[in-house]
Amino acid sequence: MGCYTTELDRACREQASQAGLFLRLRKRFAAMRRVESPEAGTAAGDQALAERLLARQPYIAPTRSIARVVHVIGSLSAGGAERQLVYLARESMRGATVEPCILVINPLEGAARHYLPLAEQGGVSVEVAGQVLDHTVARNLERDGELRRLLLAIDPRYRGWCVDLAAEFVRMQPDIVHAWLDHANIWAGIAALAAGVPHVVLSTRNVNPSNFPKIDAPYFLPWYRRLAQSPRVSFIGNSRVGAADYADWIGIPRARVQVVLNGFDPAETRRPAETELARLRTSLGLDNKRVVLGIFRIAEEKQPMDFAAAAEEILAAVPDAVVIVAGDGPMREELAARAAAIAKDRFVLLGRREDVAALASIADLLLHASRKEGLPNAVVEAQALGCPVVATRGGGTIDAVEHNGSGFLCDVGDTRALAAHAVEILRDDRLRLRLSARAPKFVGERFGLGRMVEESLACYPARRDHAIGSTR
Repeated sequence: MGCYTTELDRACREQASQAGLFLRLRKRFAAMRRVESPEAGTAAGDQALAERLLARQPYIAPTRSIARVVHVIGSLSAGGAERQLVYLARESMRGATVEPCILVINPLEGAARHYLPLAEQGGVSVEVAGQVLDHTVARNLERDGELRRLLLAIDPRYRGWCVDLAAEFVRMQPDIVHAWLDHANIWAGIAALAAGVPHVVLSTRNVNPSNFPKIDAPYFLPWYRRLAQSPRVSFIGNSRVGAADYADWIGIPRARVQVVLNGFDPAETRRPAETELARLRTSLGLDNKRVVLGIFRIAEEKQPMDFAAAAEEILAAVPDAVVIVAGDGPMREELAARAAAIAKDRFVLLGRREDVAALASIADLLLHASRKEGLPNAVVEAQALGCPVVATRGGGTIDAVEHNGSGFLCDVGDTRALAAHAVEILRDDRLRLRLSARAPKFVGERFGLGRMVEESLACYPARRDHAIGSTR
């Protein structure tokens, strides 16, 4: 974090004794920091910064045959947004529709590398912001007085990330910056306007962050509102409910947030061989059992206690039913205690699993009781494998299930309805087979990968300035 600021300071210190120019630059830079920093991060300072960002003119990007898009996200960990980003970058690279690059904010280490192989296999360049110093860019940041003043006026709590991103944008000269998730949206949005990027797309992946106090930041809403004032900034949401929720929260027309449902790649989710599934059933003690599966983070927004209440009714009504849950989270111990009280041997928490496709393939249905969702990938993937779903209308789940087609939808908190629909499926083989047959077709129709790519690219204004195979 803060590579360009840190390295510029260091270079000035190292060369101050050898070159009067660097000494003068260092003193001027330090003086600028003293002048600008006291106001940075205050409401007045942020508002003044926003006004200057909105007044800054975009640069004229280099002539290219297709638009250059830089995708910005925190990491490439095993999340739904990260997967959709890589899908979009990979498929747009294959189709030669844009020139994509992925820029991550945090080091690509450990779990943060999860989708790196998928990106690299698709030929997509992946870089870490600020990891490698470009001395030409560092000098340009020092020489561009207005850009320097803008960057020094950013709140010190996240200035380092914004400086790194702005420096990378100066180096790459993208036509479009496409940011993903709230932190990246704000930091990349500020950095892109400061650097003069012509077009900025902010991609939201859930309902607004005020619904999740643990991840919300006090500067999110003010900065979303400021960024929304720029005609260079547009928004994408991955569900109708999520898009409307963000628009209402920010205070912009709902039409301003384009809805682009997730894309599903069948090649990434395949049904294992029957022999493998048979071994899994036996290893989990599920032979000759009706299996109700839950795949979710065991946290408050997923309503694990509602899941347990529905599970209790299901287990009481269907003697050969077993409930299994794949996932972990802060409420795991609480759910485990409740499961043990209901039926220790028939309500099992498996913890975090890598074989969720196999679990969905042996399940009779997926039960999902969430209060808030973006667009639940687990629900989509289970249906792609022929597993019917019984879920609440929590956020984007209404877009993810075809009611009475691929499964059933119930009101949030209606555990009796969840249980009733689940019991109906478990008792009626004809119904279950009908839902199971429809589910993969529904996923293919609504969540096609090509459709997601085309709708996403249609949100890029700069594409109108480029004709494939020609120059502007």
